[in-house]
Amino acid sequence: MKRFGSFRYAAGVVVLGALVAAVVAVATAQAAPSKKNYSVQVAVTKPASGPVDPQTFTIKLTNDGSSNTTLGSANISPPGGFSLDTDPTKATTGQAGWTAMVVGNVLQLRTSSSTFALAPGNSMTAQVRVASPSLPTTCASASWSALVKQSNDFNGTNNWFSQLSAKSDLTPLGSFAWDPIGTTVNGVFAPALYTTNAANYPSPSPKVHALDSCGIAKTGYNGPTTLAYSGEPTKVTVSGPSWTASGVGTVSIAPTISETNRDLTVTDFLTGISQPSDAFDTQDKICTSVDISCTWANGNSINASSHGPSQGSLGVGFNPVVPFSCNSGTNAVTPLGKSVITIAPHDTSANAGDLVYQVTIVYSKQASGTGSANAFVFCESTTDGASWSDPLPACSASGTGVDCIVDQKRVTGGALQVILSLVGDPYVGGR
Repeated sequence: MKRFGSFRYAAGVVVLGALVAAVVAVATAQAAPSKKNYSVQVAVTKPASGPVDPQTFTIKLTNDGSSNTTLGSANISPPGGFSLDTDPTKATTGQAGWTAMVVGNVLQLRTSSSTFALAPGNSMTAQVRVASPSLPTTCASASWSALVKQSNDFNGTNNWFSQLSAKSDLTPLGSFAWDPIGTTVNGVFAPALYTTNAANYPSPSPKVHALDSCGIAKTGYNGPTTLAYSGEPTKVTVSGPSWTASGVGTVSIAPTISETNRDLTVTDFLTGISQPSDAFDTQDKICTSVDISCTWANGNSINASSHGPSQGSLGVGFNPVVPFSCNSGTNAVTPLGKSVITIAPHDTSANAGDLVYQVTIVYSKQASGTGSANAFVFCESTTDGASWSDPLPACSASGTGVDCIVDQKRVTGGALQVILSLVGDPYVGGR
């Protein structure tokens, strides 16, 4: 009897232990925590700000893949000083089962039922327009704020989602701003960059700043961006911008020919926000008042020179690819010496547009042959080679003393020399 009783007691212990383990397992499964994580990005959408067509912002809301519950509602608020347009047609979303409405200067995003709630890993976008005028004249912060819940109607107290700041961007890019592009020569800033043909040319590093919609530096901005040069695309190498953590982008540019009035344009790839730089030249030679003579040679074919300006700067260079049609109608011809000369003064007088200056151009005998000096004609272009003037007259016959030929003759060794009186920054070529 004792053995039998002991056996029954032991069996009871085993069974009881199994039941306890089962209860513990069920309790553990029921206590598994929910994960509710989201990210949000706010971006400026074209058209840009203005009183007629105010600026629109796009909000992208994502239920992060780490969540294990659906996302059903959100309140998105603009920065202080920004007023959202309450017109129902200006707050929109293309997400099925979702609505967007401005209430109390808050963009309310709601889903009609759990059927349309965002599953983990899914995103939705909405657009909202700011009221006219589209942006405040001054603002301290461009950062938006977001509150997100699991519930479809933004009710309840225990269903908040947590924002993943590393995946979010609530301070939208608003614009770009370029530093003036140029080179300091002899203490004078010239809006020009040296070409790679210049001797000992410094490596240019133009800089552009990413700004938020309040015009404040957008820290952490790193694109993606595109960069475009307005000049001859096959004669320049550009790259960048390379962005720092403070939102400053550095550009690398290496032009190989002389051009005037060019610019660089940076464009944000995602939003289309774009900004060109101020105009600058690319020159083989940049001279200031320190230089008694501003001279540059195109190999052994052409030598161009001028007196250094009393103030400001003067750039000289050669362009062998710009179309040239001097005294030939619209038919392009090969310029004398196989290149036109670019000449660009900057800030050389209080009224630079009225400045008259002389440039001497000497074509070697090999380039100009042995014919009469008076058989050659010279033309100028003030449209970067898009159109050319009639042949320049002799200054003695022009009556103006501007944009004319001072002298034209053969010099020692048989080279052809022409002295031009000019104003502005033309391209000049002969044939």
